[in-house]
Amino acid sequence: MKSKLLLLALLGIVLFVLLAQNRQEIRGALLNLVAPLKIGYKDLTREIKSKSQSYLFQKEQIQKLTRENRVLRKYLLDQTHYLRQVASLYKAIPTLVKLPYKSVTLVDTVSYVKLNKFDEVLLSLPKKQALVGEHVYGLIQDEVVAGTAEMKNGVLYGYLLPNPKCRFGVFVGPKRHPGIAMGNGAKLMAVRFIPKWADIKKGDRVETSGLDRIFFANIPVGIVKKVLIEGGYKTAYIETYADTLHPKLFFLITDPRPYLASSYDQKSSFPDHDYPYAHQKKLTTERNISSVPQMLQTQELEINPEEFEIPKEPEPTPEKKTTPKSLPSPQKKSPKARKEQTPPRQEVMPNPEKSTPKPQEPIRKKHPSPFDILNTTRL
Repeated sequence: MKSKLLLLALLGIVLFVLLAQNRQEIRGALLNLVAPLKIGYKDLTREIKSKSQSYLFQKEQIQKLTRENRVLRKYLLDQTHYLRQVASLYKAIPTLVKLPYKSVTLVDTVSYVKLNKFDEVLLSLPKKQALVGEHVYGLIQDEVVAGTAEMKNGVLYGYLLPNPKCRFGVFVGPKRHPGIAMGNGAKLMAVRFIPKWADIKKGDRVETSGLDRIFFANIPVGIVKKVLIEGGYKTAYIETYADTLHPKLFFLITDPRPYLASSYDQKSSFPDHDYPYAHQKKLTTERNISSVPQMLQTQELEINPEEFEIPKEPEPTPEKKTTPKSLPSPQKKSPKARKEQTPPRQEVMPNPEKSTPKPQEPIRKKHPSPFDILNTTRL
């Protein structure tokens, strides 16, 4: 007996240590063992309760079912009218999806993940539809948003609205300003990253945007209670509609995409209707509407590059040095001889033709170049 008690005590200590380490793999393995027992117990109690109501409380059950039947008849009338409209669309557009699209399924709350944490629950897995791991799903409670769900290690976790892991896109106010709803662990949920210029006030309605592929569009979330400016954005704190303290049955949204026109094809649906400008003729005179000017190409076929070269200066010729010859020594002359040798002066008349210099004619070139200025300065 003592050995058995020691083994049980050791097992209890080992389990306590493993749980204290808070590892996701160990917790998932333990939940996989305990969750089927909890689900079986809930199914058994539900079946016993239904049988007791059917046999022991027949009068009250009949009255309750008659009231529900009247409400369901009203919904059925609206749905039949809607289905007739959709049937007329199927005749006009044959490429619409006609099969029912399974985008919503029911899940039940099994238990809380931790006893002191009321914003995270364990959910039952749907029987007829497989879920993808590490994908965020939407949870709806009585036609309002209740939170998000995620599949980890074969266990479906539900993050209710106060949980910080619950995040999805919303529209705020009548002008539908975008924002991101985030759980902050408090009673009021925060909608962050709203544009600073957005006109948001107390009492505005908050709905899902449907752009995050988690929820359908226009599902109610809550009402704005106060608005603050944080950094470059506005933050709205909202009071949610869902009753997160009493989680029971949820609608799990597996695929929020619009499926009715997912396989729409215009050619097969409307073969005789083409694009109105498909067969339009092209303009005969096309003009250049560009702001860049057009460059005209030269018509000369051959260009001599020597015409545009800089003329070379002529090399200076070296001067010849002349050696002076020996001249005869001059003889001294008498003053009388000097007078006889000097001829008499003659008066010279000025010639106008020789006095005025003739203007020089400019040098003409066959092809002028921008370097002519240099040549004229040299001349």
